[in-house]
Amino acid sequence: MSSEQVTLRDRFREDLRSGSLPVILTAVPLAMAVGLGSGWYWDQFAAGFLLLLTIGVLVPYAHETYCSQNQSWKRDVLWTVGASAVACGLFASSYLLAGTLVTDPTHNAAAAFVATFLSGAVLLRFLR
Repeated sequence: MSSEQVTLRDRFREDLRSGSLPVILTAVPLAMAVGLGSGWYWDQFAAGFLLLLTIGVLVPYAHETYCSQNQSWKRDVLWTVGASAVACGLFASSYLLAGTLVTDPTHNAAAAFVATFLSGAVLLRFLR
């Protein structure tokens, strides 16, 4: 192994120090709680699962893509909670709006997921 190659331990240590760890450690439990709660509330699997994906996958991806990685853990956690609340609100309003147009709850959930993804991407572009 040459001295120029980065070891796995160094890569792991760098990832722990980056801004992605606090976002993931915040987003995943939030996603589990909100996804399970919404699935119970709406009594429909697709809505809970897609909301879980929205918060657990799309929020950390948005942070990694659009935010600087050299912020404090506290700021990353607060950003994640705020972004998760906005994503949850967008998803719920899109789900209810889709319910006026389509009667199938699975199609409502898919439309809400797509609408949340697109509107979140547009919102992040404007805020950037």
